[in-house]
Amino acid sequence: MMRSALIYPIRFWAILLTALLLYQLSGNVFADSCKYEKTIEKTLNLDNSESLAITAAAGELEVVGVPGSSEAVIRGRVCASKEAWLGQTDIYTRPGKQAEIGADMADTGGSWSFGSTYLSMDMHIEVPDSLPLDIRDSSGAMHLNSVAEVKIRDSSGGIEVRDARGAVSVNDSSGDIEISGADGDVTIESDSSGDIVATDINGSVLVVSDSSGDIDASRVSNDFVVERDSSGDISADDIGGDFRVLRDGSGTVRANGVKGEVQIPDKD
Repeated sequence: MMRSALIYPIRFWAILLTALLLYQLSGNVFADSCKYEKTIEKTLNLDNSESLAITAAAGELEVVGVPGSSEAVIRGRVCASKEAWLGQTDIYTRPGKQAEIGADMADTGGSWSFGSTYLSMDMHIEVPDSLPLDIRDSSGAMHLNSVAEVKIRDSSGGIEVRDARGAVSVNDSSGDIEISGADGDVTIESDSSGDIVATDINGSVLVVSDSSGDIDASRVSNDFVVERDSSGDISADDIGGDFRVLRDGSGTVRANGVKGEVQIPDKD
């Protein structure tokens, strides 16, 4: 009797897991097929701009810094399950000192049907490599290359920053964060899940709060500090200043080639 009682919960969770996997796969199939799509191309004059705010929606975002440029060149690819949503989706631009670029998505009414209903926009944007950026993204992978100082707020999806020409600040809910090359301080304000990797940083690395996932910093010219980490390993290699972990829940802490002081909390 006991054995029979245990079998049913196991079968239930197995069936539920299978259904969820099929749902995810069906969603990927529908999204990849892209029943209706269109391309949007725009430019934005940034001659008198002091900063640029970019707001992206579901989909991939790629931003590339271009030397000597004075404008943003924008290309968007909209993918939708309903043709009417194409005409209701656009990219808006606003010039000025605080210039803006954003995805203006159709109102889908929150409708969905096992992955058969979807709306996304991939955006590729070329910007001046000296213009500070403020980026907000809802979901999807983000790739930044050779941009200036940047502040990132992201809900989900991996973040990759390469050869930043200034400081990098990230507030992220989920997804891996990889920063390879930055000419300025790197600050991870908050990260709920996913690994954090910072390499070749000409400045300091500060992780204010991390819930789960490994943290790895290497070839950092100044300090590497983790203020609060809940779980996951922490690794420091070739640090030019101090390496300090103020609060750590679980996971190993490893340090190698630290020129300054090393501070690691005791664990019970």
